[in-house]
Amino acid sequence: MIEHRKGITIAVLLIMAPPAVTLIATAHQMIGTGGDGLIRAAAVTAAATPATAPAQAPAAPAAGSAPASASAPASASASASAPAPESASASAPAGTSAPAPATSPAPARATAALKPPTPVPGRSALDFSASRPAWEGFLRGADPEAGKQLAANGKPGAGVQACIACHGPAGITPTGGIFPNLAGLSSEYLAKQLADFRSGTRVQPLMNTIARGLTEQEIGQVAAYYGTLAGPPMHVGEFGGEAARKLDVQGDGSRALPACANCHGLRGLGEGPLLPRLAGQSKEYFTDQMNAFRNGSRQNDDVGVMRAFSQRLTDSEIEALALYYAGPPPQPK
Repeated sequence: MIEHRKGITIAVLLIMAPPAVTLIATAHQMIGTGGDGLIRAAAVTAAATPATAPAQAPAAPAAGSAPASASAPASASASASAPAPESASASAPAGTSAPAPATSPAPARATAALKPPTPVPGRSALDFSASRPAWEGFLRGADPEAGKQLAANGKPGAGVQACIACHGPAGITPTGGIFPNLAGLSSEYLAKQLADFRSGTRVQPLMNTIARGLTEQEIGQVAAYYGTLAGPPMHVGEFGGEAARKLDVQGDGSRALPACANCHGLRGLGEGPLLPRLAGQSKEYFTDQMNAFRNGSRQNDDVGVMRAFSQRLTDSEIEALALYYAGPPPQPK
């Protein structure tokens, strides 16, 4: 029985020995005999406020003790930033006033110590902020009524013809063709397109000239005006056949073609401010823009998605989609 208890005692001692040795070694290291010492508050305060040292220096010697100060060690004279003012007054001839004492360097040193540290290169919170496009500023405070006047009259002096000449008096092109209907498109989409025409990101010679003749404020006004107009009547799906309807609603997964409705809304009604309405656009305009995406002459689509999708469509599918979204041709008035 006694041997059994001894065995248990030895086992317990063996289990407790390694942690005890570790604690002793850690304490030895922290106390300072085995390496870096403890971090003491007094040590941190002294190191962080070197500017207070000059203020604690002994007072300068009197004039009569100037020779003694001259024989001081070189290290003491090096630490002084200026000679003592009393020695200057002792050397002044009789009957003349002593010069004003030199300003103490202590405040200057204190100011230098309070100077903020040089910023360390690296990331900041602004690096992760989303950038905003410039055209958003064009729309701030934009007056639709001023845009209506520009659309009706243009700016002849700047070579800007009236918008209604190509896009119709209510933003709906009366005869179709390659001119788009502007009514039914969002102000944001129109401002972006005009800004792209202005910068040359989207190329169309007539529109490049017009957009460059408008100021940023006028672009916002025109975009705001057309954004208030209702789109043309809906006749989507009356033409184009089943192939076009399937591409609109389902897409074609085997060719990595999502449904057109995913971005442009079901039946082409538009989805979000920058994804335009397709319903009611003429088949000529739709086909012209799809071909521009295919051959790369239009490149202002977001991350190239329309360029990629248009190249996966056949000519007959583009024609079918153009008929599907356009509906019946406009009736001459």
